[in-house]
Amino acid sequence: MAESRKLKILLATGIYPPDIGGPATYVKTLAEELPKHGCGVKAVTYANEVRSKKSEVRSDDDEASGDNLEVRSDEVICRISRGQNIVSRYFKYFWSVYKLAKWADVVYVQDSVSSGLPTALACKLRRKNYLLKVVGDYAWEQGRQKYGVKDILDDFQDKKYGRNVEILRAIERWVAKGAFKIITPSEYLKKIVIKWGISEDKIKVVYNAVKGISGSQENKEAAKAGLGVNGDIILSAGRLVVWKGFLKLVELMPALLKANSNFVLVIVGEGPDKEKLATRVKELNLGKNVVLTGGLAQSELWRYMRAAEMFALNTQYEGLSHIIVEAMKAGLPVIATRAGGNPEVVKDGFSGLLLEYNDDERIKEAILRIWRDKDLARSLQENAREDIKNRFNKNEMVSGALRELKAAAI
Repeated sequence: MAESRKLKILLATGIYPPDIGGPATYVKTLAEELPKHGCGVKAVTYANEVRSKKSEVRSDDDEASGDNLEVRSDEVICRISRGQNIVSRYFKYFWSVYKLAKWADVVYVQDSVSSGLPTALACKLRRKNYLLKVVGDYAWEQGRQKYGVKDILDDFQDKKYGRNVEILRAIERWVAKGAFKIITPSEYLKKIVIKWGISEDKIKVVYNAVKGISGSQENKEAAKAGLGVNGDIILSAGRLVVWKGFLKLVELMPALLKANSNFVLVIVGEGPDKEKLATRVKELNLGKNVVLTGGLAQSELWRYMRAAEMFALNTQYEGLSHIIVEAMKAGLPVIATRAGGNPEVVKDGFSGLLLEYNDDERIKEAILRIWRDKDLARSLQENAREDIKNRFNKNEMVSGALRELKAAAI
């Protein structure tokens, strides 16, 4: 593609704001930043609510717009409703990508199955290159949630499972092999993708960036008052799934409260384990000391970060955690497991504390250590902020992705 011509990029994603989560934030950032580098950007996403149905809006390139094309300022977004069966949902996604790919020079898809499969099929028919962002193993995640898989991600790569899991594994590997290049947000995930049979030179690691806390600069006490939460807040957040280890944090609270009766555990997020967590909180009579907020808007999560004393993530698996980077950037002392890409983010004893998944004593010890040792907490905060600023910044993330998109453009 000639350098003088505007690069046109189609972003194919499973979630996009107002959905919350790291992938939604990542795609939104690209949609905002790539036009500053002279690129045209459009997006296809799934959505709970479709804001504009059967729109007659057409682009200046006169591509077929699809039923749910939304144009707001410089954003052109096609939203596919999640409220339909999987065949209809995937077909409508495929058809939207197929039509918009006529306009695009390159497609950048954000997962290997739900948006990856329809995008890969559409791109093959259009003879367009696509880049694939891999932030996890969809077959493993679905296997853990639905199909009885108990193994951790690393062990999963070398074993065979039931028909449903193997179908998902075949799909994600087919999509990955068809990609012009694969971007992962961590060296750990690069190693996982290599185990899929993908050549190492086809995989590029580009670290994600996250936004820092914005808006009100209220202090800790004002933030607590505004939230109606008193005490020393231990904050955790993420999708409420079994491998995130939230149940262990709840079960540690009685022992922690013996050391400090003012501790309050706040867990932010939605997911299939929500009822299980709520039941355990009730069984342990922790209603006053454990808060399950559900999903929150980014501004509300930031408010909890301003109010908290520390952030803890007891996870069995993490590709590259947006929420850990965000907590460190917000100035929270971080406790995390050594799982997945976490050691690439947190330097043990320097910018946070690392421990093993579900290690009762070490988790309790780390929480109490940060609460008691104010000098340690302050040192972790300062080191984390500086380290994150240098390694996980927006300019590096956007320029890294843009280099690969330009190489793939046809």
